Amino acid sequence: MKTITDLIPSASRQLATPAAPVKATELAPEAKRATEGLINRLFSDLRSIRSAWKQAWTSEELYRKAKANWTQALIDAGITEWSMIERGLARCRQEAGDFIPAPGTFITWCWPTPEELGLPETERAYWEACRFSHPTMAGHERWSHTAVYHAAIRCSRHSLLTLPTETSRLKFAKAYGEVCREMARGVVLPEPPKALPADVMRKGDVATGRAALAALRASVGGARA
Repeated sequence: MKTITDLIPSASRQLATPAAPVKATELAPEAKRATEGLINRLFSDLRSIRSAWKQAWTSEELYRKAKANWTQALIDAGITEWSMIERGLARCRQEAGDFIPAPGTFITWCWPTPEELGLPETERAYWEACRFSHPTMAGHERWSHTAVYHAAIRCSRHSLLTLPTETSRLKFAKAYGEVCREMARGVVLPEPPKALPADVMRKGDVATGRAALAALRASVGGARA
């Protein structure tokens, strides 16, 4: 099945450029028809899954406005393939509740979970990022996956160490979600910097400092002799 971005190459380019977002009203006729087809199918399935849908869309006008808002939200999030929407619908069926989810909630359901991408789940990744952000771990990090490292950097290690746990957890979860979505799109993340060898002398090594000082004193004494 063709996607919206297959039907309109210019939209594909714009979707990758946050500075020039695509508006649903600006789509070419063929792309617009494809988009409307996806939305109509989505809303039909949502009505069959969530029995209280009429409480969200109490009139035909609100129903049309909801379609327009959902269309723009999906385009902004890069959800342009039916396979992604199906993932969201599958999650919608699993989640308890009779009411229509917010567009943002549904969009999060459309993306694969970290576990589906072969990554550690968010809570485990968070504590790993906290542990390896501590200064005493410098040069000894053993990241379970590159994605965890990049999420820690985007969140900022300082935030992980200084913010309250609940605040830093939410900040990391947002960064981790962004990294996971990039991976789902096929983005290849750079590898973390290599850890320093175990025998590298470190600033503040008392034994090394004393040995260097003793050698300096010996050389000075030898020069005077």
